[in-house]
Amino acid sequence: MCGFVVVLNRGAAGCDPCTTIEHRGPDSSGHQDLHGPDWHASLHFRRLAIVDVGPHSDQPFGDAERGFLVYNGEIYNVPEVRSTLRSRGVRFTTEGDTEVLYELLLQPDAAGLLGQVDGMFAFVQVLPDGQVRYGRDRLGIKPLYVASDTSGGVVALASEVAPLRAIGLADHVDPVAVAQGAMFLWTPPPRTGWLGVRTAPIGSVHCLRPPRYARPRLVWQAEDTAPAQDIGEAVRESVRRQVRADVPVGLLLSGGVDSTWLGVELRRAGFSGPVFSARDALPREGSAEPFEGDAPYAERVARHLGVPPHWVDLDVDVLRQIPEMVRVMELPFGDPAAIALMRLARAARDEATVLLSGVGVEEIFLGYERYQAVRMLQRIPASGRLLLGRASASPVPGRFRERVDKLGRMCVLGPRDWAWGSQAYFSPEEWAQLSLKVELDEVTAAHREIVDPLLAAGASPLSAVAECDRRLFLPGLNLLYADRASMRASVELRVPFLGEPVIASALAVRAEDQLRPGNGKARFRAAASAAGVPDFVTRRSKTGFGAPVRSLLRQHGRHLWSRVRQAGLFDELLDRRTADRFVSEHVSGERERGLAVFGLFCAAMWWERNVDGDGRVADALQGYREAAP
Repeated sequence: MCGFVVVLNRGAAGCDPCTTIEHRGPDSSGHQDLHGPDWHASLHFRRLAIVDVGPHSDQPFGDAERGFLVYNGEIYNVPEVRSTLRSRGVRFTTEGDTEVLYELLLQPDAAGLLGQVDGMFAFVQVLPDGQVRYGRDRLGIKPLYVASDTSGGVVALASEVAPLRAIGLADHVDPVAVAQGAMFLWTPPPRTGWLGVRTAPIGSVHCLRPPRYARPRLVWQAEDTAPAQDIGEAVRESVRRQVRADVPVGLLLSGGVDSTWLGVELRRAGFSGPVFSARDALPREGSAEPFEGDAPYAERVARHLGVPPHWVDLDVDVLRQIPEMVRVMELPFGDPAAIALMRLARAARDEATVLLSGVGVEEIFLGYERYQAVRMLQRIPASGRLLLGRASASPVPGRFRERVDKLGRMCVLGPRDWAWGSQAYFSPEEWAQLSLKVELDEVTAAHREIVDPLLAAGASPLSAVAECDRRLFLPGLNLLYADRASMRASVELRVPFLGEPVIASALAVRAEDQLRPGNGKARFRAAASAAGVPDFVTRRSKTGFGAPVRSLLRQHGRHLWSRVRQAGLFDELLDRRTADRFVSEHVSGERERGLAVFGLFCAAMWWERNVDGDGRVADALQGYREAAP
């Protein structure tokens, strides 16, 4: 797990852009300059040593005769891939996966061999003739950003946006991305927040030729997965592969189905590494939160597994932590779950360099409530959906109001809009009032570009929503914060449920067959139970990071908003008076708008950090309790 920057045809050789991402690779660094008659490539690298930790696997890896590779990730089925290459006469000088990927990419049929790789990866390969190849894994577990000039030529590729900004390649803010961050609390790829920077496509490898490095040519696209196994067998195989490392490995245990199943399989395999669980450091204020705490379940699961948990006490005041979260996430972002993972990774670093996590199950096996809502709505005629939408306006307990509001919006929208409508925090009418410059069609374009062709081809709305989530929501939200939060602490986060064997088992089944009425990821839960996950876990409802965002904003929002609303965001992009109304509705208890308001706070902080730079919002957030009347 590492970080890199590749700069093309620019004079970046005199500095190391990777100084901005030392956290991604504290163990070693490397640099290589390559030249041709009309091209220049400068490769910069930082290493977090996980496998074959000696200097033989340092990067950039390669030589002048065959080219160089920089690579971030892990290949989990290295023994099998290495054996295939050895049968072709390849001789290896290291025990690491970097050399395996390097040799694989030099094979004439590299595109076919990449389909056999089980792993997470983002890489850039520069060949002796100046040709550049870059790619990412099937689901976009590992990040890769591409900076282009005004003519469309690629000028740099990097693991984060910070080094691109450091060399002057990410200056102009993308208002659509900022608007999406306010609407969804995350930024749908390929947007990043900067007009000249985009995310590299997932599940593909592209080729660029010198000297302009324009018009990337597709050379590999992830296609069908391997033959599907039984879910239980697939999970066991994936865990067996991903627990391998030459450094200490730990487990993140929340007490939910996903992390508990990991614990069961690890215990079966004789795992003795540390287990980390989160609990609140301070008592919560108010009872408006829709989620129960994880700590009692994590404690009970730890007893069941016979392992002592390492408790990580979380500061529940997420409002004060917004500036740090915005800085670490880089893209317009507002999901408070990232704050918990940042704390967990930082606390785990002294005892484990690798952490196993259950991230990804909800999207692959359809665990979110919105999937059940779509499954229900696609069976109801449009007239019936309108009636249900009107009924959802009736009073319900405050802790469920947010969910009911989303269901009501979906009832009014058509199937082509359910993917974005189930994730939005404002209705179309509210967005028209809030947004000064960015139209709703621009905010929702990424979702519709995926959903519309699928529906036109006869896919069910549920299948279209699930595919949209795999291609946008998973890499744009959960995998983004999983990477940023863990790597900020120089920790590698592995996600066994996104291993190729498990993905094959999930995608072999129709979306509708993953669910039962009132039971998300029903097939997954049944398999977990059969594998030995106790009933008190499999019957537990889906929760999430229960940060008391709603309660904190209800108590402190009015005073804090008086300063946050001064941010330049509300002069340039969002309407200040409309935002005032939304905040007032939440603070007064008239409506449950906690996460929507939290998103406005995060958007204001992002704008200040990347546009205004005056520090007023950051000061207000971090010191609001001391300044409260």
